[in-house]
Amino acid sequence: MVKMKRQKYSNVRVNYDIWISDEEGNSILRDHDWLMLNHISKLGSLKAAADQMKISYRKAWGDLKHAETMLGFTLIDKQRGGEQGGKSELTAEGEKFVNSYNQLMGNFQQSVNDYIIDFKKTLKSK
Repeated sequence: MVKMKRQKYSNVRVNYDIWISDEEGNSILRDHDWLMLNHISKLGSLKAAADQMKISYRKAWGDLKHAETMLGFTLIDKQRGGEQGGKSELTAEGEKFVNSYNQLMGNFQQSVNDYIIDFKKTLKSK
């Protein structure tokens, strides 16, 4: 088997992590929390969202309660099971928060992509 020669810097990646924190830098919401809120919005269930993310229901619930306490408002409304089963949905404030964050991340990602392209061009220049 012939090994292909890699282009210089072809394996270089730029990674970053963004989260929402309070004024003292204490974490409120991280990427996995946003993903969970988006899953809740789509699936209508905290349990289903936790299952999708392969985390325990208890962890998912605890993370959301922490965020709600830090933010000072409720992100999801939960209805316990019964004949129809339980359901969870974003509150109006939770939906506004998630939609605003998703828009922020879309804009941010586009800007970061431009900087990454410039970074790689600089690396490859002579």
